Amino acid sequence: MKRFWILAILIIVLTGCGGSAAPGGRHCNQGLCVKIEVAEPVRWEESIRVTITVSSERDIRGLGISLLSYPPAQITFEKAEFVTAGGTRWATDIQANRPQHFDLSAHFPLEGSYALIAQAYDPTVGMIVADEVNIYLTREGGVVNPTPVVLPGTPELAATVPPEWLLTPFPTPTPWPTPFPTPTSPPPVRTPTPTQLPYPFISPISTPTPAAYP
Repeated sequence: MKRFWILAILIIVLTGCGGSAAPGGRHCNQGLCVKIEVAEPVRWEESIRVTITVSSERDIRGLGISLLSYPPAQITFEKAEFVTAGGTRWATDIQANRPQHFDLSAHFPLEGSYALIAQAYDPTVGMIVADEVNIYLTREGGVVNPTPVVLPGTPELAATVPPEWLLTPFPTPTPWPTPFPTPTSPPPVRTPTPTQLPYPFISPISTPTPAAYP
């Protein structure tokens, strides 16, 4: 599970109600291609339709396909073989030059910016191809692949989100209060060392001598 999410985050770094479909691009590597599309319009509190298209120039058995959401969203796919928070994964056999299409649904629980990442994994060569689409969602609606926004004093390569999200991308977590005060150890008690007199002790009162019997 940990490797699954590490791989998803790495791909995010490296890849940089119906209606029309908003494409996320088309990424290919060594003849293996994957494409993700989101049906528009995107509305608040409504699931959206996500389509993943996979094609290959050669036959591949056991081709792994997955859809991930970051931050996690609720993803539904009836053919999923593995489901986790914000992700689903399955496998298929694909023939050369015969694309396959998979329809899924995603539901975003909160307002904010989301990234949907479609992946295709070729187990024969250990290669991954990924495509990504970004969605910015508010109660007024959603925007697919929002245009770049440059604020005064902001570098040109700013995140492609509206200004209000750019200022506060995620809420800052509040640290939990300490339930109990941290105990402090009392200072060590020093036992006084008895001092030995340099001379024998002589009592100032003489000890009485017992009287002899007559």
